[in-house]
Parts: sequence; structure tokens; C-alpha cells
Amino acid sequence: MVAVAPNNIHLQESPDVAKEISTKQLKRLEGQKARETKKMAKRQAKAIQKERNAIIKELKQDERERKAEQEQIMNQGLSGKEMEEQKRQREEDALFQEFIKEEPKTIVDHTKKSYYDSNRLGGSSMV
Repeated sequence: MVAVAPNNIHLQESPDVAKEISTKQLKRLEGQKARETKKMAKRQAKAIQKERNAIIKELKQDERERKAEQEQIMNQGLSGKEMEEQKRQREEDALFQEFIKEEPKTIVDHTKKSYYDSNRLGGSSMV
């Protein structure tokens, strides 16, 4: 992307007009041309820099994508944590199945001891 210089018809001089223009005006026109060329050079440099930055940005993005693909290829299998989690889950399932197959324990009804049969130290039993 290179900037194109505009056609400045009013800056072009013909030999007839050059004789009529004063030295001050010639200097002013020369300064104007110098500023225009300087401005165009700046614009071109800026455009070139912009292109370079765009190319660098694309290269960085491609590098990120390539690294992400490599990472994905490397991590296709299960990670260590995932393998441990699966192993723990299988062990828990096996223990739960054993728990279900066990004979249910007989539950004994609780009979409350009387206040006097209790071993607890209380307010009136301390007498």
C-alpha cells in the first residue's frame, strides 16, 4: 500500500510564468514543494510501517495457532489428574456396590435410661 502523489497542476511552472514570478514567490513555491515531498515521504514510510506491523501481527497469530494445535495433539490422551479421577471413581463405585450387597444391619431400638441409672454427672445426682 503506497500512497500516490496527487497531481498539483498549480505547482507546475511554465517558462513564461517563471519570469513573472518574484524571487520571494519562487522561494515560497520551493518550500511548498519541499513540504509536499516531505509529507509524501512520511506517508509512504507510515504505510510501509503499517504493512510490516500487519505482517508481524499475522505471523504472531499463526504462531499462536500452531502452538495451540501442537498442545491439542499432545493432550489428546487423558492427563494425570483425569486418570487419577477415573481411578478414584471406579474404586468408589466398587465400594458402593459392596455396600449395597452387604446384609442390612439390624437396628436395635434405643431405650432411654432413667435419670438415676445414667452415668452422667448431673445437678441432683451429685448430692
